[in-house]
Amino acid sequence: MKKLLCTALLTVVLTVPLSVMAQDVPAPASAAADDAPVIVLQVTEAANLRALADKAGYDGHSAVSYAFVVPKGKNVIGKQGGGTAIDTGEWPENAFIALVVKGHVYGGGGNGADGGDTPLVRDGGRGGDAVYVRAPLAIAIQPKGSIKAGGGGGAGADGIGSGGGGGFPNGKGGEGGSALQGDGGIIVAGNRGYYGTPGGGGKGGQRGTPGGDGGNAGQAGQSLSRMGGGEGFAIRTNENPVTLDNKGQLVGQAG
Repeated sequence: MKKLLCTALLTVVLTVPLSVMAQDVPAPASAAADDAPVIVLQVTEAANLRALADKAGYDGHSAVSYAFVVPKGKNVIGKQGGGTAIDTGEWPENAFIALVVKGHVYGGGGNGADGGDTPLVRDGGRGGDAVYVRAPLAIAIQPKGSIKAGGGGGAGADGIGSGGGGGFPNGKGGEGGSALQGDGGIIVAGNRGYYGTPGGGGKGGQRGTPGGDGGNAGQAGQSLSRMGGGEGFAIRTNENPVTLDNKGQLVGQAG
């Protein structure tokens, strides 16, 4: 039943003209018990949707319908190192929420791993989730909009090794490594991996033994003797019901 109400809310939001998207609009006939209007809030940076509603005056228990809109031209990106871009937060049973994506929602990129014997060679960091769901949710990805999972960081290379590349879209490149000599000295050889960007994962450093490349959207980082970081989810449902209307791009796992 609640899934049907979320679908009704989504239908109403998608018919609202752009000129009134910042205002209250009529609720679907089957929505909140008191026929409260749909409250439309914009999302322009990584956010917890419940926290945004609370800040806008939600009392935390009343029947309510919210539509959260990522505007065209905006990139909502999780923190570097695998951060989540949008977390629904927790909502009461009588709340109905929708997410309308006209811009882009990207999970944070996993960091590339350090290379060499010094510092210690490591695995790449995991990419972040674009949307993390804690309550029933309706999602509409509009034409030219997208939801993309963060890419995993590349593995660092052993010995005279370079750092791994950062994962899509903002993962940090790993530090280059130095190999230990038998007499206790070191050979400085590896260089730093490249940062991930919205265009893709960063390349691993190329001096000495190359580091692993960072993963593109929804992809794991490259593994070497150590593991590349796993990819995030485009939509991590946590077994909550999600209604999806995708007319744009969805890159990565949803489930």
